[in-house]
Amino acid sequence: MKKIEKRIPSEFGQDRILEILMKFRPPLIIALITIMISTIGYMFISHVKLLKAFYMTILTVTTIGYGEMWNMTAKGRLFNILVMTFGVGSVMGYSIAVLINIVTSGEVKKLVRFRKMVSDINNLKNHYLIFGLNDYIIHLTREFNRKKIPYVVISNSEKMDEFAKKNNIKFYLNLDPSNENSILLANIEKAVGAIIAETEDYKNLAITLTVKNVTQKLKIENFFIFSIINNEHFKEKLKLVGANYVETIPEITSRRIASLAEKPPIFGEKSFLEELLFGEETFIDIEELLITPESPVCGKTLKELNIKKQFGVTVIAIKKENGKVIYLPDETIVLEPKDILAVVAPKKNLKKAVKIFVKSGVFSRGILLKKKLKERENGLE
Repeated sequence: MKKIEKRIPSEFGQDRILEILMKFRPPLIIALITIMISTIGYMFISHVKLLKAFYMTILTVTTIGYGEMWNMTAKGRLFNILVMTFGVGSVMGYSIAVLINIVTSGEVKKLVRFRKMVSDINNLKNHYLIFGLNDYIIHLTREFNRKKIPYVVISNSEKMDEFAKKNNIKFYLNLDPSNENSILLANIEKAVGAIIAETEDYKNLAITLTVKNVTQKLKIENFFIFSIINNEHFKEKLKLVGANYVETIPEITSRRIASLAEKPPIFGEKSFLEELLFGEETFIDIEELLITPESPVCGKTLKELNIKKQFGVTVIAIKKENGKVIYLPDETIVLEPKDILAVVAPKKNLKKAVKIFVKSGVFSRGILLKKKLKERENGLE
């Protein structure tokens, strides 16, 4: 993998920090001139030494005011009044005003927050890049939060900060999503994939093209691009520029409604089956398992493996390498290399079984993904 060069945007870079610090230059210059003139004035008017004159100047300008350091004449007191008036008003007042202006404008806070956000995102791994700021993204991020899937939202909307706070979005970048550097700052080299769901399909097209271009430049393998669009005419265009999966919002909605219409939840408000598989408190899970050529289970029957009795896992379908699907296979079916098994089981049972299957060269999608991402990470190092 090529070396990644990320740039902090100019509005959050070193030049911007210097620009903010430079606002303190005028009061600092005035303060130095005031201290210098006051010190010299005390020395000539009151005939005191440098250190004593300087000490008196600092006490006066900073309003500490321990009292007179020596017996002052009328001329000395008049000069002292000038120092107090000018020093306190112009130096302290001006400096505090500049400081308050910087703090209340939120410039420093915004800059620090952005740089910390980039640092935190740089520590993420196996996350998704989400592009967009709409109702679909709200529901998607809620599901990701519930399933504890890490993600970074990228949008240049003015409402990004408010949107993130309101919807409990921890990682986000308020940057141009079609800019390559924005994608690099989102730590794309350690991400699983991108979900692109802007409200305008031309934006989805531009972002998909940019993301694909970045993955090719960095030679990132096993990166998945999902595009959610409004207009079906953009489907082929998005696939041409690199999207792995493209779906339209009307299609998703119509499928859902058609499914409910065909099998309405007459036993209750929600379908019991959907609640089991996709509800917030899911108990049952479905998984796909790939049998590798070197696996010792090759050539054995389901009866010999006795998966159901050992792990409480039921094989509901087998997809052969030639594409043939065997539904509800009987126990005499012989397993072959590159067979894909669709299995269903209680979630706890399935997690335990998947960990054991790995030792026998049988991999779930999740395990294969982690393996590929680990290989990618090692390549980066």
